[in-house]
Amino acid sequence: MPDDLATVRRLRSEVDALPPEVIDATLARVRQRLDAPVEPPRAPAPRRRLRPVVLGIASAAAAAALVATGLGLTHLTSPESAAAATLHDAARASMSSAEPANAFTKVTTRERALGYATSDGEHYDEAYVADDVSITWVPRSISRTWTRVSWSEPASTFYGGAAAHDAARRDYATEAHRDTPNHERAAGGDFTNGELGGTPAGTLTPADIPGLPRDPGALVRRIEAAPKSVGDTDTEHVFDTVAEMLRTGLVPADLRVGMYDALATLPGITVTERQASLDGRTGTAIGLADPSGSEQRQVIIDRSSGDYLGERMLQLERNGSIPAGTVMDSVSVVSMQVSTADDR
Repeated sequence: MPDDLATVRRLRSEVDALPPEVIDATLARVRQRLDAPVEPPRAPAPRRRLRPVVLGIASAAAAAALVATGLGLTHLTSPESAAAATLHDAARASMSSAEPANAFTKVTTRERALGYATSDGEHYDEAYVADDVSITWVPRSISRTWTRVSWSEPASTFYGGAAAHDAARRDYATEAHRDTPNHERAAGGDFTNGELGGTPAGTLTPADIPGLPRDPGALVRRIEAAPKSVGDTDTEHVFDTVAEMLRTGLVPADLRVGMYDALATLPGITVTERQASLDGRTGTAIGLADPSGSEQRQVIIDRSSGDYLGERMLQLERNGSIPAGTVMDSVSVVSMQVSTADDR
């Protein structure tokens, strides 16, 4: 109870400083929850690889209602204006995007991830960077057959010495890292390589994209109703889900507008780099720090065109030979319309 009272007092002192869009979006979410019937708890979904953020409330009255209903408050700061402005500009730019007219969407992703190694058998204090590339041809009717070709590349960057180089050679020699590209075809994009344990019922997938709300507030409520990862707050869940949908390269312009505007209402977003480079393209990085303070998740958006360029996770603390600020994981996304699926 003392913690709850402190939360309410803090909200009273901060509410006047919150942007109107944050207040409106949050209160709408609160009203929706208070009017909704109580449901039994769901089994938590497994945690995804990349994750960020946190939840804020806009008024003392809303805070008291949430405390009374048992809904937690974990973050109370408002969005940094530069981040919200960037997202709103990207949303406006997306409005002018042409809808796809070709038979296939070709989506190229390049994931660049750290592999860790131990120099002393106890601490994973060295690392190497290797790339995984996939090109997917998605038919306009996404329930039809998708085609994908994927391959892995040798390590390109090393942090440390012999341990990192030895681990990179062993990793590349495994079955998962072969020189010959892997060709796959699957109805509806079900390439049977989902997360360990399967996907929880109700998880949003590309098949849900046409039916997702375009209104930012309704979109947030729809995402919050889907299963989330263990330990995530609602806002972490919303941010992660939007990033995952954008990563597919299949989000149409009108939904991209709603997604950017929804992200702009989330507390804790900040512009972390105005000229962020990702696989040869430059955009604005918008970050959300992990509650532990050791990592930061970023999405990178082209403010002028509205394109989603990708995302990355930064290591904020030094770890042995791995310096602070190292990119732990990044995914670049390039989506274009093509007339045929050619995976030769």
